[in-house]
Amino acid sequence: MPIPTGLHEAILDTSPSIAVFSHVDTTGFTLGYEGVLIPIGSPAFEAGDAVRSVGTSGRGMQVRWMKEHGVLKDGDDRPGSRFVYAAKPSLDGLMLTAPYLDNRAGLWAALETLRRCPNVVVAFTSGEETSGRGARVCARYLHDEMNIRSALIADITWDTKHVHCGEGPAISLRDACVPNRRFVDKVAGLAAESGIPRQLEIESDGGSDGMHIERGSHPIDWTFVGAPEKFAHSSHECLSLTDLSNMANLLEYLVNHLD
Repeated sequence: MPIPTGLHEAILDTSPSIAVFSHVDTTGFTLGYEGVLIPIGSPAFEAGDAVRSVGTSGRGMQVRWMKEHGVLKDGDDRPGSRFVYAAKPSLDGLMLTAPYLDNRAGLWAALETLRRCPNVVVAFTSGEETSGRGARVCARYLHDEMNIRSALIADITWDTKHVHCGEGPAISLRDACVPNRRFVDKVAGLAAESGIPRQLEIESDGGSDGMHIERGSHPIDWTFVGAPEKFAHSSHECLSLTDLSNMANLLEYLVNHLD
């Protein structure tokens, strides 16, 4: 469907100077031979989890655990079909529990940033949990066609010994990759000026679309900004809606104040 002329001109007139990257893919499973579920990405799979075929919304099929693999107890799906967790979202006060908050929650924050800010472009990427190809393709297009040199990664991070749910979104100083320190310091300084609750995260492993931008060939500085969650990649990921709201607020502030 073509973009209406007026909207197209409005988009061009905004001349965005910064991008927000947010991945749309999730962890899951490919059904192999003899009912074995083969991981896609790194799901934190547990015995007894219910799964469903992609494209269905009915009652999930129970899974039994055999040695190193989850195996379907029933179902007649053919090998090669894809499966995801079947758990439903639930809300307890301000704590949301659901599968795939990584990265449904990050996508919501990115969409909120797009809605609030006229000077941003949002890249919805694929393959973050596997190859990272989507981020590299988007980085190439945004750099070459729109002269984008800076990016914020809207993703969900982990609740750890040092980063906690309920204490604000985390700005990552590093993970397995070490982003441009000058840009990270600038983002952290603006975040402090904003007064929005936030945390600083320092990790030695893990990664995001930022890793795939870093390993690409285009000079785009980036920083990760994300609400922390418990039980990452499980069927019962859990995060604070207050953190998620502040994540959107922080992204908005950063987009509006970064040069």
